[in-house]
Amino acid sequence: MKKFIGIAILLMVIVAGCITTTASRNTDTASPSFFIKPNEPIAIMPFETESALSNLGGQVSDEVIVNLFEHAPNLKIIPATVVRNYMANASLGVNGIPDMHTIHNIQQGLKCRYLLTGNLYVSLGDVRYTQTYSNRIASGSVTVRLIDCDSSIVVWAKHIESSATTTTYYYQGTQTQTTYQTDGQLFQQLLKKLGYEVAQNFFQHN
Repeated sequence: MKKFIGIAILLMVIVAGCITTTASRNTDTASPSFFIKPNEPIAIMPFETESALSNLGGQVSDEVIVNLFEHAPNLKIIPATVVRNYMANASLGVNGIPDMHTIHNIQQGLKCRYLLTGNLYVSLGDVRYTQTYSNRIASGSVTVRLIDCDSSIVVWAKHIESSATTTTYYYQGTQTQTTYQTDGQLFQQLLKKLGYEVAQNFFQHN
């Protein structure tokens, strides 16, 4: 009888351990919407780009904000322009992944709980399919990281890729744009797609 009770207790401990492990894994893979509370502000940094002169990083940050509000209008978001101005006035580096000193400085100055950072990579090129037409393609990827300012730990990260395309037709050696899209318009489409995807993953359980 004692042996049976001992086995039963052992099984209960194993089952409890499995449940705890499963719950822990579920928490680890949860998207930000599952653990961010309504009163915990998020500061969004301008996303870093390969060129320091490019404003595409700031534009994709704005697209992320627009789409986050589409999903949750009650979120408390500190926009990238405010974060950039604060970092410049506080003599903090505005490029790259922020270090612990920068994170805590932003937290104290802007009263935020989380910091969303990202890296944006874009490229532009042509793909010739036949003698009659080719595609002008703007491709891009963004890697986003959500940092808990209290611990300086990355609590969520995601890598997203997308592209935007326009077609050029060839007729008797000349090129005719059929969609009237410039390279700038292609990049705007790309940034909108990336901003939308970031927000979707922000609210989607992994």
